[in-house]
Amino acid sequence: MFRNRILASLSPDALAHIAEHSQHRGMKAGEVIYENEAHVTHAVFPERGVVAIMAEMRDGRSVQQGSVGYEGFVGYAIVLGGGTALGRSVVLVAGEALWVPIAAFDQALLRFMSVRDAMLRYGQAHTIELMQLVACSSLHPADQRLSRWLLQTSDRMQAESFYLTQDAMAKTLGLRRATINMICGELMDAGAIDYSRGNLTVTDRAKLEARSCECYDRIRQAYFSRQKQQGLP
Repeated sequence: MFRNRILASLSPDALAHIAEHSQHRGMKAGEVIYENEAHVTHAVFPERGVVAIMAEMRDGRSVQQGSVGYEGFVGYAIVLGGGTALGRSVVLVAGEALWVPIAAFDQALLRFMSVRDAMLRYGQAHTIELMQLVACSSLHPADQRLSRWLLQTSDRMQAESFYLTQDAMAKTLGLRRATINMICGELMDAGAIDYSRGNLTVTDRAKLEARSCECYDRIRQAYFSRQKQQGLP
């Protein structure tokens, strides 16, 4: 049984096809799955862990364009008819994923309605997230953005505890590490999280949600509430 929600939603024949042609691989924190505009060779479905899709500027600054956990997959450009990666895909939280060769994935899209339906549902949710993140980055302060992002990471890990460095948080959110350190201290003082040497635990989810912005609920509903209404696990 696959933990990835897209794979878990597929019909038995589609799932058998994917399983026959795929390979499980581990994902290490910091590992680059695709460089920006690299040729996409596989659709990568995380079973555990989080992958950040990064935009990197010429001056060395970076910011997350989106992220992918067990609810999605890396390589969505191939569904849109492109063969190159949209952004730099970097493993943020270690885990494992199912790698499906493009040829096998294309066959699945052609042969199985459940695969096409799953891609449409994911595409809708992913688009909502990308649009919401543009508003969030423009309108909301750093503490709300970090709180929202930690909640999303916890959702994608299906866990309250995970390993995540402040350096990774800073690069992902386009903030200074000193800013991340200050906000983490405030969240710890509020009893929302516990953080020590990269080991982060959401100790009081309600408090963290109170510190977040409305973007968290809108993105969560796009991925989970709407898809549950459509029968996804």
